[in-house]
Amino acid sequence: MQATTQSPSKVLVVEPHPTLRTVLVQRLRKDGHLAAAVSSAHEAVDLCREQSPDLLVSAELLEQNSALRLGQQLGCSVIVLTARSGVEPLVSLLDEGADDVLRKPFGLEELAARCRTLLKRGRMGLQERVSVGPLEVHLLLRQVTLREKPVELSPREFALLCALLMPPGMVRSRNELLRMAWPPFSGGPRSVDTQVLTLRRKLEQAGLGDGGGITTVRQQGYRFSLDSLPS
Repeated sequence: MQATTQSPSKVLVVEPHPTLRTVLVQRLRKDGHLAAAVSSAHEAVDLCREQSPDLLVSAELLEQNSALRLGQQLGCSVIVLTARSGVEPLVSLLDEGADDVLRKPFGLEELAARCRTLLKRGRMGLQERVSVGPLEVHLLLRQVTLREKPVELSPREFALLCALLMPPGMVRSRNELLRMAWPPFSGGPRSVDTQVLTLRRKLEQAGLGDGGGITTVRQQGYRFSLDSLPS
């Protein structure tokens, strides 16, 4: 079975401070982006082994790395978050390759607007929905429909489904799903298993078939399988 998928913009936040990291990723998700957050460059590289983000939002200085070098490693645009004052550091960062620079503290709406601008400039504009077979995920409205009928999901279940659809068919480990769909320090592998179970049940009850399209890959994690979707 062939399925048409429109991919939303993928934004990765790298910020050592847990509170700021959580606030940033929550704000970006409101705009319909598939946003994930990690605390270090090492975690970022590990998360992006299979697929690079469209945009990196990163603290300027990271342990044994920098935002600019990380952006080069991942091959994506980068917004650098800096705590340095004065004009010269901003000019220097832009000259060295940053696509944009924001000085801390900054407004969340300003960050969101700058992200939208960079994504549009790179022709990776925001998608309103992801369609996989009969399933449609409305990112901006945060709604899911199956054959045009609504599927009621909790905010966590919605975030988990979005993570599994980035992209469909890719195996995601429990740790990856935690980073992509949970705030920092708020869950563990068992939390993922529990939420996958409830998500499966709801998708099954909605008529998506046995397992709700979600398959378990032994010793690896979970995958949203296109092959299991009914025609």
